[in-house]
Amino acid sequence: MNENPLFLERDGERLFAVHHRPAAPRHRAAVICHPLAEEKLWSHRVLVSFARELASAGFDVLRFDFRGEGDSDRRFEDADLETRVSDAAFAIETLRRLAPGATDLTLVGLRLGASVAAAAVSRRTDVSRLILWDPVVDGSAYMQNFLRLNLMAQMAAHRRVVEDREALTARIRGGGSINIEGYALTAPLFEQVSLFRLADALTSFDGETLLVQIDAADAPLKPELAALASAHPRRLVAQVREEPFWKEIRTFYQRAPELGRVSLEALGVNR
Repeated sequence: MNENPLFLERDGERLFAVHHRPAAPRHRAAVICHPLAEEKLWSHRVLVSFARELASAGFDVLRFDFRGEGDSDRRFEDADLETRVSDAAFAIETLRRLAPGATDLTLVGLRLGASVAAAAVSRRTDVSRLILWDPVVDGSAYMQNFLRLNLMAQMAAHRRVVEDREALTARIRGGGSINIEGYALTAPLFEQVSLFRLADALTSFDGETLLVQIDAADAPLKPELAALASAHPRRLVAQVREEPFWKEIRTFYQRAPELGRVSLEALGVNR
């Protein structure tokens, strides 16, 4: 396996990426889409480890930073859901150029990255499968939880909520921004994610889809994931026990072994 870091040029901006090349290239490839903001930070090592596992199994893998995050160009507040979907499409085209023999392409995404992956394939016909780890199903609910992080910060700083959800939302929609763990949330990202529904994004995708629910302990299957799986014969749902490694938790995850096992099995890889 060989790892090549590179900057991808597009429209005068650069996207940082790493191409994980297998020792013996085959016909399979994967693009990995990271989650949003601090979730990207905490999940980074797991995504790197899984990319390496895929490359060891013969996959060409491209891991990259969306514009506005990581080492890619653009400020966070100047990127939105549409730029992320566009970046995912650009990453697919790049990997096809780097691995021209790869005809079987999988997109792997975590949290909002899973939603981006689903939105990207809804506009294409050249992706074979999706592996969606703890995907954002309802963008509006996800953004409301995102706002909650600001409310918690207010409580920590002032021992009370100075601006409630309605005030925060009004500030965003009025052209301002709010601070979410050091990231400036503005209207385009807030509005576009709030309108996102995973069911809509998956409507036009006919390939294999694995929906993975991740829980730290035994938990019932979420009805929304069960409904998505039952709506199409090529959709499967799996449950794995892992800590929520995309958050700041007691144990820093370098690998998510159960999640990796289930995902590799879905790809026909036996370890």
